[in-house]
Amino acid sequence: EILQEMTDFKTELIESWLGARPLAGGAGRRIVRLRAIPIENHSALLAQTVPQVRIRATGHGWCLAQEQGCGGAGLYEATRCVDCKNSVIDGSFLSIWRGLYEQQRELLDVDDIGPAARQRAEGELRLATQVMVDLGVPPMEPAALPMIRKGVES
Repeated sequence: EILQEMTDFKTELIESWLGARPLAGGAGRRIVRLRAIPIENHSALLAQTVPQVRIRATGHGWCLAQEQGCGGAGLYEATRCVDCKNSVIDGSFLSIWRGLYEQQRELLDVDDIGPAARQRAEGELRLATQVMVDLGVPPMEPAALPMIRKGVES
């Protein structure tokens, strides 16, 4: 029963990626490009693909790495998955990426973080922005972001 549930879940997930949903991540962008190739029998494609593909949730995307990849570092550092050839980021993770974007914007508002932290935050902000744009949801302007400061939401 568990194997059947896993197979059904993977089938539905991969089938959703083959539709018109926007995708981000290295594998996600490849899937989007492959959509241009006409497929006569989606069921046959899924039947052949699903048993061959490992799919692991990272909390911020899907990891398709088989035996090689980041060694799990993307699990702890979400932005490593943005350009990883094994990652698919779909709209179900949009709130995570929006949160990462907002955190980096807030960090950049801090005056005394130093040049190294500022450079890192700018890079993380660019990557979170890229995912949001790839998913069809451009980030809000900084003035429109809800700022949470000192426990008070404005």
